[in-house]
Amino acid sequence: MNNQTFVGNLTRDPELRHSSEGKPRATFSLAINEGEGDNEKTHFLDFTAFGTLGENVAASLSRGQRLVVTGRVSTYKKDVTIGGEDKSLTMVGFVASAVGPDLRWATAKVSKVERSRVEPADAGAEEAPAQAASTEAAPAKAAKPAKAAAKPAANDDF
Repeated sequence: MNNQTFVGNLTRDPELRHSSEGKPRATFSLAINEGEGDNEKTHFLDFTAFGTLGENVAASLSRGQRLVVTGRVSTYKKDVTIGGEDKSLTMVGFVASAVGPDLRWATAKVSKVERSRVEPADAGAEEAPAQAASTEAAPAKAAKPAKAAAKPAANDDF
C-alpha cells in the first residue's frame, strides 16, 4: 500500500498501550493546517504506531511538537448509536511507519535504542543489534570532495 507524508503538530501526548499478547502500540493525533488566512482549515488525523516505533514515539514525543509522519491509510468498522438508531460507520485512521521531528522548527539529538532482539515486523528493516554491535572496524572509504553549497533563497518557504 502507498505511504503518505504528513506534517503537523502533536495534539496530545502519545498514549502507549499493549495488546493482550503484550505487543506495544502508541496512538497520537496531528493537527495539520491547510490554506492561509480566511481560507485556512485545520484537519485532525489519528495515527497508530506499532512495536518499537510505538514505544519510541511514546517515550520521545509530547504535545505541541511539530512532526513529520509517514504512514498509510487504515479503515475499520465501528458500530454506534445515533438518535436511537444503530449504525455501522467506516472510520479512517493512519498507521505510522516513520515518525520524526520537523527540523525546520526544532533541533534534535538522535540516540540509537539498543534492543536485545529484532521484532518480526521490523525484520529486514535494520540489522539485529548483535550484528550492529560488532567490534570489527569496517574498511575506510575514500571521502568524496564536498560540493559547494548553493546560495540559499531569500525565502525558504516552498
